[in-house]
Amino acid sequence: MNIKETYETFLESKAKSFSWANDWRWMSICCLCIYAAVLALRVSFAGRWDNELLWVGGERLLSTHDAYFWLAKAKGLGSLVGYPLAEAAKIISEWTGASLGTVGFWAPAFLGALVAVVCALWGWLLAGREAAIFAGLAGALTPGFFYRSRLGYFDTDLFTLLGPLVVAWMLAYWSELHTKRGWFLGSRTNDEREFSPLKSMSMALVFGLVTRFVCLWHYDIQNMSVCYFLLTLMVVVVNSVPERRAWGLWSLAIYLIAAFPGTVYGGPGYWFVKELLHLDSYWALFYIAMAVVVMAGCWFADSRNVALVSNLWVACAGLFVFILLTGVVNSPVIATLDKLGDYFNHIAVSSSGGGAVEGPAFPSILQSVIEAKLIPLSEILERGAFNSFVGGVALLLALPIVVLRPAAIFLLPLIVLQLLGIKMGVRFSMFGGAAMMVCLGVGVYWASELVLKKFAWKQWGHIGIQVALGIIVLLYCHAQYSKQPLTPVITKSHAEALQILEKISPADSRVWTWWDWGYATQYYAGRVTTIDGGEHSGQDVFPTALVMSTHSPQQASQLIGAYSTFKTKNLWKGQSGAQMMGAIDQMKNSEKTYAFRAPQYIVVTWKDLTISKWITFYGNWNLATGDTKQARLSNFAPGQLGFNIKKGAVLNRDGGGGLVSDITILSEQGVDKKEYYLNKLSPQLLPRTRHLLINEVSRQSVLMDRTAYRSLLTRLLTGDADDPEISKYFKLVVDKLPFVRIYEVVQ
Repeated sequence: MNIKETYETFLESKAKSFSWANDWRWMSICCLCIYAAVLALRVSFAGRWDNELLWVGGERLLSTHDAYFWLAKAKGLGSLVGYPLAEAAKIISEWTGASLGTVGFWAPAFLGALVAVVCALWGWLLAGREAAIFAGLAGALTPGFFYRSRLGYFDTDLFTLLGPLVVAWMLAYWSELHTKRGWFLGSRTNDEREFSPLKSMSMALVFGLVTRFVCLWHYDIQNMSVCYFLLTLMVVVVNSVPERRAWGLWSLAIYLIAAFPGTVYGGPGYWFVKELLHLDSYWALFYIAMAVVVMAGCWFADSRNVALVSNLWVACAGLFVFILLTGVVNSPVIATLDKLGDYFNHIAVSSSGGGAVEGPAFPSILQSVIEAKLIPLSEILERGAFNSFVGGVALLLALPIVVLRPAAIFLLPLIVLQLLGIKMGVRFSMFGGAAMMVCLGVGVYWASELVLKKFAWKQWGHIGIQVALGIIVLLYCHAQYSKQPLTPVITKSHAEALQILEKISPADSRVWTWWDWGYATQYYAGRVTTIDGGEHSGQDVFPTALVMSTHSPQQASQLIGAYSTFKTKNLWKGQSGAQMMGAIDQMKNSEKTYAFRAPQYIVVTWKDLTISKWITFYGNWNLATGDTKQARLSNFAPGQLGFNIKKGAVLNRDGGGGLVSDITILSEQGVDKKEYYLNKLSPQLLPRTRHLLINEVSRQSVLMDRTAYRSLLTRLLTGDADDPEISKYFKLVVDKLPFVRIYEVVQ
């Protein structure tokens, strides 16, 4: 038996098409059960949040800073136009009577569980309804995705996996109307699937409209969907049954017009209910109408036996014209490549460069972003399949599945994104897990088929195996995820301090806070911040970082005054890095006064101290040379560091330690500082990080060097607010020690 015959033998048993008309009842019940099981697991962790330290104003604290962006928009800070997730949160809150914070806490469980339904549909498409069970139960619970869609993670990550997964499934399902059973050697058509031009075009139109809706939730979804469109075009051209290829191209033209123009690219956005986003939807309606006209024209020509419409070259020309007219392919592809390039190149400017560079050399922020952290392949596989070995098995199964089921090629881009996490950061480890679990579920089904094929009860055997493995995954996930630490973005004291700020500050006030807490500040204080999760490029972060890092309160006050008077981007427009650094250095001695456009406030927190390594990295950045002076510090969780207050001595778990020059203890009652003058003369004095700060409430501690200890950030949080060096420029207005203080900048 030659290769072709062997391949076609395998296709006979594996390359089957499954009828939705026959399976819809079974699949509907299956999907509902899978959704309920995954949802139940996700909400089962809510009890862990029933701690008064995790509640503020009747709402739980949320787990990702981006969640507060959408809720701040929904609350009324700025316009809702163009922010569908914020509008959805507002509508759900109004309909249910639940607070915005409550919506943000629970919504990820309900939305994240939808991935299970799509994974089940993928399992059904590739191997039949029994294969849907494990794929659905496991696909939505892989660590990479679960960690970014837990309770309190109200963000577009919920859609950036769900959206492409839905689009990929629709295009894969549609493509099977046109393609051969196998690749190249498999020449037989899918005779079981009824085909008509009208069916192909109608399906393309409907799927295009669904894609349009899906793309609205995030521009990355549109970029990926356009890439999927191009992949579908390749599949149709390469592997289509010859007599169906032209109709495939016409259908793709209809899909293209129905899905993309008038969303993110090519005109104003569109929403099915115009009032939802207050957008002008006429452009999108025009393109949708155009898709309907093209479909009607092709159907009419076919019904009149006009041969030209089924001519391959005419169809190619028609699709090419629509691609050119809409212009939706170039921008998404370029945007996707640019974004991938940004993640591949984490450091835009060297921090150790030396030597002058032309223009201001702003630092790259990516290197300090947790989601851009690089992780090894073993962890990438573990985050995609619970275990690195299981992940390897899933990857190995993907190859034969794609060979025997061409539709599975649409899963490969997601798996590739997963693997690219090695170079692009941990965030990308959320994309491939669902696809890997689909491949694993299909592989398990095929393996069990070899064992059960001789038994009359084989269908129940398949179901039993899939359910058993699914239950194992559910139990494993519950055991593992219940151990994960809760990660509220900010502390209760921080949130309460921001709520106080909302009451005492004018509505047009501007708040200087580190970008990680920008959105939370906007939500709880209802005030604009200088930087946040969207405005955190090197150019954005530098001023705030400098204010927090400088040892000169006067310089910080001058810089805030300058930035409060002029638009941030235009303050030193056209100046070189050396000119900017010269102007900034002069501020240490300048007595210039500024007429603030609005009151300015600065928020300093305990969390800022723990990340002052990165704050000083950006704050001490030299815009002329690209050099920086980064603070050294060590953070210790409760119990990790022992200390003797009387002697000024510290000891870690490894037996290392020494003497410190001072200890600062922060408590709810205030700040207690102890100096150890004799320690400074001792050879046992720690060489660099000789300043110890202790949070008496959280039991955390930080050892830091002079760069961090003398920074304005540390002085504002731990110093005497009445110290003339401080009080001349900053007035303490909210004191929530040991976690947060808020100062008003004195004009």
